[in-house]
Amino acid sequence: MSIEIYSIYNNKGGVGKTTICQNLACLYAEKHPQKQVLVIDLCPQANISQFLLGGGHLGYKTNQNLQARRSRRNIVGFMDWLLKGNSGFTSIKQTYSIQISKINENITDNLYLIAGDSFLESLSLALNYSVINPANVNAWKEYMTAIKRLTKLEFRNKKFKSLTVFIDCNPSFSIYTQMGLVSSDHIIVPMMADYSSLEGIKGILMLLYAEYPSAAHKKYAEDIITFTSKINEFNLKLPLLYEFVFNNFTSNLGVAKAFDSVRSELIEFCYVQWSKNNGIFTNYQGSIKSKDDYEAAYVSNIKDFHTAGKVSASLGIPLHRLPNSSTYEMPDGENVQLPTRNYKESLDHIESFVSKIS
Repeated sequence: MSIEIYSIYNNKGGVGKTTICQNLACLYAEKHPQKQVLVIDLCPQANISQFLLGGGHLGYKTNQNLQARRSRRNIVGFMDWLLKGNSGFTSIKQTYSIQISKINENITDNLYLIAGDSFLESLSLALNYSVINPANVNAWKEYMTAIKRLTKLEFRNKKFKSLTVFIDCNPSFSIYTQMGLVSSDHIIVPMMADYSSLEGIKGILMLLYAEYPSAAHKKYAEDIITFTSKINEFNLKLPLLYEFVFNNFTSNLGVAKAFDSVRSELIEFCYVQWSKNNGIFTNYQGSIKSKDDYEAAYVSNIKDFHTAGKVSASLGIPLHRLPNSSTYEMPDGENVQLPTRNYKESLDHIESFVSKIS
């Protein structure tokens, strides 16, 4: 059984991780029909679930109906089951994923979802207490690896050759975010060309890999319990940095100059980190001898979707399927004209990005 797990994560919010994740998962699933693709929604806002379950008001209502069931078949149902003494599980009594195509005809049959739930944040306190259970010295390890074990049990191995998982993470470094990251093999980092994104990347390096900005920070961390120290204590593996994706890339001349200036600085920073410690990056098969080589290997651009993005999100239609029509009826009954040329560059960027995912 082959399973690859990707977390889409940045310590900074508002960088388009959900939009990137949903279009990545949908196009990847269509290009690999022999694989099962599973999306896990680890964000309490559940925006990717809303999109996949039909978009707009329909997707919201459908996900609310899932949450209203007595036994939640979603991420909170799974977390609640863990909290009831099942953190060391090797089997499950029910599946927590749903086949999305049964609800949204715009999604291929091989794409599944463990839906998000607004109650997830409310479970944080209980999860935090449970991982420091004095009666179970392995509790932290069991919880941190729970999602990885779950994916194996959600694999429909009779029909598909392998499983690829995409986890839409919350930007906060909460307990459930940690669970998603530790269970992953790779991290895809969405970012904007701004200095807040630079701080978000620094946050990832510090929180996950103990790459501190100064010797003083490193010295201070030696005297406290950190995420990295717990990883080392239980001899667990961390996910590797796979790709940095510039979202809302623009070709507008005036904006592009400012964008490129900050973008170049972010790429330079990431290249320096790779030069210092390429062991935290997914292994690249080619040769990297310069910043340009690094950029070709680890950086993607995705142009702003503009109107196409609004139509896609409202109707639950992945960007790559929008060319099937030039006119779309929005939920309020208004028709929107959407010529393919308006978002062709965005679509080309998505295609190029997805081609880099193994």
